[in-house]
Formats: sequence, structure tokens, C-alpha cells
Amino acid sequence: MEEELPFELEKYHKSRTIYNWKRSGLKENEETILEIYVGYIRASNCELCGNAFISSTDRRMDHSHETGKFRNIVCTKCNSFKSDKKVYNNTGERFISKTPDKNYTQGFSYRTRIHRNGKVIFNKRHKTLQKAIQIRDNFLAENIKLFT
Repeated sequence: MEEELPFELEKYHKSRTIYNWKRSGLKENEETILEIYVGYIRASNCELCGNAFISSTDRRMDHSHETGKFRNIVCTKCNSFKSDKKVYNNTGERFISKTPDKNYTQGFSYRTRIHRNGKVIFNKRHKTLQKAIQIRDNFLAENIKLFT
């Protein structure tokens, strides 16, 4: 008798999921990737915080962005707190992006923007990247409970 999965699999779920993992940087052999996938579809709780996965989109395959090696099956929240998370912005700094801004003489500003649970909890503009980094680091240090 086959074990019931915590969520229904869509058509091509396996091939699409594995393709996306490889595209995001997972570097494991095919046999190991298949083992990770089986663990992924059967997982019902985050391996870090223990919270139950509510839907199929709550779970993430966590891996090292430096080595490409698998670490855990985690919830979206735990995955977003990883220190080696890839930065998808134009400054290379986490939570900071360079945006056009007519209010500054140089024509742009650096925005420090931090989201938690789908809401913006911190949003400030700065003239220099160094100031944006300083403000971000101060905010993170003062609000450490938001990131643990």
C-alpha cells in the first residue's frame, strides 16, 4: 500500500521541481537528487523550526549557494533567513537596491527594504550605499528576533 503524500502532485511535478533545483544551483548526482525529491514530497514539517507545511508551496529545498550541496527541506521562512541566500538586486547587498530618484542630485538613491510575512517592515532611502548598509545593519541588530 502506497503512503499518502501531504499534497497532491501536479503533472510533471517531479521533472519541473528537479529542473528548478538544478537551475538554482543544486549540484548533486542524479541518484542523490531523486532521494532528495522523495524526501521533499513526503516532508510534512520544516527540518529547522519544526512547523508543519500548510501547502505544497511552503516547502523549500535548501542548499549551499557556495558548494551547491543539499542541506535540508525547510519552510519558506527558514529558507529566507539563510545568510548565504542569493541576492537578486543591483547592489550585491541584501535588502538594498539602487533606484532612480529625482529628489537626489545624483538621480538615484539606495533603498533599504525589508519584508516579513508579505509586509514591508522597513523602507528607507539613502544617498550613499555605505549609509544604507549602516542603517540596514543597525535595524537587523536591533530587531534580531524577527530573523531567528
